[in-house]
Amino acid sequence: MKKFILLAFALTISIGGLYAQISVSGKVTSSEDGSPVPFANVVVKGTTNLAVTDDNGEYIISNVPSDGILVFSSVGFLDLEEHVAGRDRIDAR
Repeated sequence: MKKFILLAFALTISIGGLYAQISVSGKVTSSEDGSPVPFANVVVKGTTNLAVTDDNGEYIISNVPSDGILVFSSVGFLDLEEHVAGRDRIDAR
């Protein structure tokens, strides 16, 4: 019984490492002139985890899976998807 409990605990820790959560920050700018895009939405795809850029186009979003996808959207712009791939800084243009 003790071996089973130790094995279950070890598997839980191993699997937990696969789903590491990180914070990601960056800046959203226009691809046309490089100006910041205020009030753009940054969402973890498939969730309700959302951040909004400030007046300078900067954002910080927490609890992002290291293998997740961020979706950047704003009125008048095409949506952009970026794979996080363990990065803690993603600028969108």
